[in-house]
Amino acid sequence: MKIEIKNIDAGKVISFLENTNFKGLQSVNRSKVTNYLTNQLTEVANGEKTIREDFKEDKDRLEQELRTYFNQTITVEGANFMAGLTAIKSKVEELTSEESEQEFSGQDAYALSVLYEAFNMDKGEDK
Repeated sequence: MKIEIKNIDAGKVISFLENTNFKGLQSVNRSKVTNYLTNQLTEVANGEKTIREDFKEDKDRLEQELRTYFNQTITVEGANFMAGLTAIKSKVEELTSEESEQEFSGQDAYALSVLYEAFNMDKGEDK
């Protein structure tokens, strides 16, 4: 199992996952994924800084480079993340089920949508 999150969406996904209620072992496993995403987000911020510095004199090129950079993805996969990804997928399934009474708006709704698509739930299959 793996998920891919666009650089531009990583912060929203991290915030959503950290503010979503996981308990016990699921919380620990979720934290492995969010810690990894947080480290990757730091690298994204450093990359953005470099791009801004490199193209500070060429605004059109800067915009193009940043758009391309932010659309690149962070991939979370491998045995170390399997339990965390399984816990997150289960939570996304729970939150998006017909029986769920939770409502989401704004950034949380967007982040939930990103995760839903990352797990290919919109197609009824796993990545």
